[in-house]
Amino acid sequence: MTPDVITIVEQHLTANGYDGLFNSDADCACVTSDLAPCGQIGHDCRAGYKHDRTDGWCISGSKEPPTEEDEV
Repeated sequence: MTPDVITIVEQHLTANGYDGLFNSDADCACVTSDLAPCGQIGHDCRAGYKHDRTDGWCISGSKEPPTEEDEV
């Protein structure tokens, strides 16, 4: 059976050390274990790294956690 797009993206993210996807324009993010809960992967979604925060978690394009100045 041929894998679907979400499976292919999940495999690529995992193989390359990413934790999920983020789209800063849409202010959304998802982790590889729950990829695309919205039902779609948009063309503006980017691979990123998960960072724990006091109010939950975020995904950004940097391995270093974003600072308060980086967050809008």
